[in-house]
Amino acid sequence: MQGLRSNESEDFERFFGIVEEEARKLGSVFFCDTLEGRDCSLDNMKVCDLGGWLVPIEEAENFESIYLAGKDDELWENDKWYDMYVFVKYSLNGENNLSLKFDKDE
Repeated sequence: MQGLRSNESEDFERFFGIVEEEARKLGSVFFCDTLEGRDCSLDNMKVCDLGGWLVPIEEAENFESIYLAGKDDELWENDKWYDMYVFVKYSLNGENNLSLKFDKDE
């Protein structure tokens, strides 16, 4: 998974696959930084809110080299990357119908 720096459980990776798909629809790649809570189990997935960078596809390779190297100071000090930081908030509509919202505000 492109937007993860560590190995995660299969149930979380199933959820993150949905996050990746939604980010692609926005022409971007989502790179996860933090798990923000509100954990729940849904359809064999671990679902939670996330914090991370929503990076345009054309800039993802450059960002990924910094991200995977763990150079977080460089990510936070560069306004270009800092401005791409978002929160992914999930909601459940009806019975187990998952939707995601990418938002600048926590």
